[in-house]
Amino acid sequence: MCSIRTRLRHSVNQRAPFGALAVVAPCDCRLSGPDNGYARNDRCRCRDLGALVKSAVDSASEVRSPRAGRSRRAWITGSVVGAVLLALLGGSLVYTERSSFCPACHEMQPYYTAWQASGHASEAQCVDCHVDAGIIAHLAHKPTALKEVWDHFTKDNRFPNYSVAVPDGRCVRCHPKVVKKIGARFDHALHEKKGRCQDCHAITGHLVTLEALRTAGILKEGAGMPAIPTGATPSTAAGHKKVVCQQCHDQAKMKCSQCHQAPHDDRGECSDCHKTGEKFVFVHPSTAVDCASCHKKPAKHPATTASCTTCHSGGGKSWAFVHPKSTKCADCHKAPANHYGTDCTRCHKTTVPFANATLNHPRTAEHSYRSFACVKCHPSGYATASCTCHGGRPPSGD
Repeated sequence: MCSIRTRLRHSVNQRAPFGALAVVAPCDCRLSGPDNGYARNDRCRCRDLGALVKSAVDSASEVRSPRAGRSRRAWITGSVVGAVLLALLGGSLVYTERSSFCPACHEMQPYYTAWQASGHASEAQCVDCHVDAGIIAHLAHKPTALKEVWDHFTKDNRFPNYSVAVPDGRCVRCHPKVVKKIGARFDHALHEKKGRCQDCHAITGHLVTLEALRTAGILKEGAGMPAIPTGATPSTAAGHKKVVCQQCHDQAKMKCSQCHQAPHDDRGECSDCHKTGEKFVFVHPSTAVDCASCHKKPAKHPATTASCTTCHSGGGKSWAFVHPKSTKCADCHKAPANHYGTDCTRCHKTTVPFANATLNHPRTAEHSYRSFACVKCHPSGYATASCTCHGGRPPSGD
């Protein structure tokens, strides 16, 4: 027992590793000697200093463990959340690139329906032809697609009828081996140097008619139309009616390029490569002549050169407008039964393609089997696979 006079309460201080914790241990000892050393008696609570330090370190570890546990849990939680977000991003990228997803936000239902009936439906998605290859290109396209989604909800959802260019590089991704000859009289190698795949295979992916666009309510009439009419629509030239071309134009002196815009670089006159379709308004310059250019009218033939104004001169007081010079009376007014026509073809039918032709063109910009048979432009010996969707099989539903 330490005497009351000499009993002290002192502290043994031991700093924990890294200076993180100071351990204070109480002890009852008796002061002995001038060096103020501590002498341990039988009942002193002091213990071995090494054991005391070990106890302090263990205590420090117990103090720090809650913070370390929280950090570890935060790291695990962040990793899981990041993995989930990455999976969602990848999944959404794959899902939004399916053709079935595109019509949800883009005005393209007729194109999607036509694609389903095409030879591409089982082999290619929309993005395969309309977006460059690679994850970078696909991600870079997303802002453009998102802008179209914004337009879908905020702007007029009608658009002009125009084609989107498809670079050849996208075609050869799926068709690396271009077939040089398939029973045809030409070699693809020549076309590869001078034209694009799309020039001849424009309707392979999807064939969409103007009527389908109108039915879907997404066609902006008259905007961005080509120089020649498409489908069964009249010419885009204002004021044109169903009139005979030679009434205003000397066809023998005309070139195709005066009415038609070539989709490719200048390679000479169109008729050097392209034949005339059955329903074309006239046979091009090589044979663009009137009947009277070759056939003389019989001597006893009734007069046919007179026009309405030969006998009916002057305009009536009740005329609502002054007629343009290019318009004939007969264009609007039906001649009496006892009147003769002023054009040979009014009475004499002919087997040539330009019989009674008018300015209502068929769809010539797109070589469609719906307008006329392929053999009209592709005679025996010329392949028609590009026109009839791979080997002569027309799309279903035709």
